[in-house]
Amino acid sequence: MMQDHDQWNEVRAELDTWKGVPVAELIQHIMEKYHRDTRIGMADLESLSEEAALFEGWHAPVLLAIRDEVELFCTEMRTHLRMEEATLFPAFLAKAGGREVDEQFELLDPMELFEDEHNAAEGLLVRIRKLTDSYQAPENAKPLQVALYDACQRLAISLRAHIYIENQVLFQTLK
Repeated sequence: MMQDHDQWNEVRAELDTWKGVPVAELIQHIMEKYHRDTRIGMADLESLSEEAALFEGWHAPVLLAIRDEVELFCTEMRTHLRMEEATLFPAFLAKAGGREVDEQFELLDPMELFEDEHNAAEGLLVRIRKLTDSYQAPENAKPLQVALYDACQRLAISLRAHIYIENQVLFQTLK
């Protein structure tokens, strides 16, 4: 089931409760919740998409296209997560800890790049949503295809919250 407007408003209100929380606590939450959920969701999605393409792709060619989009999404997202964890988050923590940082070079420029990457990730998820007919498997779909569509939807919902908490909560601590 697609996340509706009311559900999203509830999620967003919960995410907004993180505004004003110390940056170190917020980053720890992002890492433990959203980066971990994204990595687990991607592993599940990659496995399901490969298996579905292999066993069912011959009679449901859309599964081959979904596999390709999933592969691209996961490749880009893994790099994105690593870069946030290696560059941006340490800069936020350093600033919060009182260390002098070059805000433009270490924070603002990377934030702009990561916001662009968030938009690109959302674009890839839009393509996956279209390929999966808004995560609605056909009536004659095999259980593997249904599981794949469900995994796509779970990751999309999680990533929406993930992007929101970074763009609208963490990044706003500097603005």
